[in-house]
Amino acid sequence: MNAAGQVVETFDPIDRSTPGLARKLAVAFAQEVTTDPDMLAAIALCVTEAVSNVVVHAYRDSEPGPAILECAATDDGITITVSDEGSGLAPRVDTPGLGLGLPLIAQTATESDFRTRPHGGMWVCMDFKVPT
Repeated sequence: MNAAGQVVETFDPIDRSTPGLARKLAVAFAQEVTTDPDMLAAIALCVTEAVSNVVVHAYRDSEPGPAILECAATDDGITITVSDEGSGLAPRVDTPGLGLGLPLIAQTATESDFRTRPHGGMWVCMDFKVPT
């Protein structure tokens, strides 16, 4: 974590170990802010799902680009953003998954937002509030 309370890391979306590596980094960052096991588990699950979506879906029709993980401490918790430069949020009839990743994130994170980026790709922002 840098002095500003944030970390930014870029991962290779072709590498199937990327979701696990991103999860470990996000949880390590979160442990600097909280020891709450439920919050740490929620972060681990949501980051794994978001980064897995980049690995499986983002670059299916284009050259691979980055999977970007950003973690930032806030006044009342942690904000984590996962983004890519791929095909954006679009329906996929040939999906290899069950299509439960984004709904699971929406249910698990305190707040979440999913957007197609203006210049291509997807942006998933997840807020996790520290329990009081």
